Amino acid sequence: MALPLVIELQSMAVSRETSVVQLVRTAKLVAAKLGLSDATEWIDKELNGYASRANLPNYRILSGECQAFNPYNGRWIQTQFPDAEFQRICSEARIGQPLGSMESIITSDSDHAFMHFDFEQQQILQRLFREQMKFAIRIARSQLEGIYDAVRNLTLDWSLKLEQAGVLGENMTFTLTEKQEAKPVSQQFFIQNAGVVGNVTDSATVTNNQTVHGSLSVDRVRDLVQQAKPMLSALPSDTAAEASTLLDELDSESRKQSPNEGKLRGALKSLLTVCEGAAGNLVASGITTAVTALLTQST
Repeated sequence: MALPLVIELQSMAVSRETSVVQLVRTAKLVAAKLGLSDATEWIDKELNGYASRANLPNYRILSGECQAFNPYNGRWIQTQFPDAEFQRICSEARIGQPLGSMESIITSDSDHAFMHFDFEQQQILQRLFREQMKFAIRIARSQLEGIYDAVRNLTLDWSLKLEQAGVLGENMTFTLTEKQEAKPVSQQFFIQNAGVVGNVTDSATVTNNQTVHGSLSVDRVRDLVQQAKPMLSALPSDTAAEASTLLDELDSESRKQSPNEGKLRGALKSLLTVCEGAAGNLVASGITTAVTALLTQST
């Protein structure tokens, strides 16, 4: 006798003989029959890929290592960034590919994979390092396997919640009562796991408005100016011009015998706004992160 759909889904989730792609396709069948839009949206993104890397689930954001390919010896070499935070940003692999497209990497003999930067990002890094090398982020195969494990675990947890609510799916169908019970359970599951699976509707907004208390470190402001100025050429021209003016203001004010903290904070917030307008640019992202840290971590 065939198992109820939800129980079959659980059985597939705990069996390593079932591929994650097959598991998620079955989960889509369950979600579609129950009319669960939240679950279906998440599943579709896993199967078809994420259109935007800005709203990826936590388990798809991996910490790798930015490397450059040396054409003279045919080897990948480590890159040394002038700033630790910028190095962290450039070593962050945001994996938006469909689950199916990663299977060949996971089943290969290699213990690692490379995520290549797009053309614009390559140019930025080449200008920064003054080298015509190819840059990419090296990630371990085990990290990609972690994405599969996360999807498997989430699918299992979701199916267990459905079972607890009495939603089973006998004979490949769900009763009206089961459909009514499933909707709030599924919605609550995705709300509770929003930090894990991300925002399934891509409607979340993020703001950088922060309340800051304490004194600003003038030394750290000077460090920011010294680190950011050499990178301005990698910014879009309009952004670079505005950022340069603000960095000059910060430099001038920070060197005074008694710097005006209000002016420093004002210039930093303006610099933050300018760089946020260049979304997707690596240097802008690095400056944004550094300024945000400076404003929020001052004591």
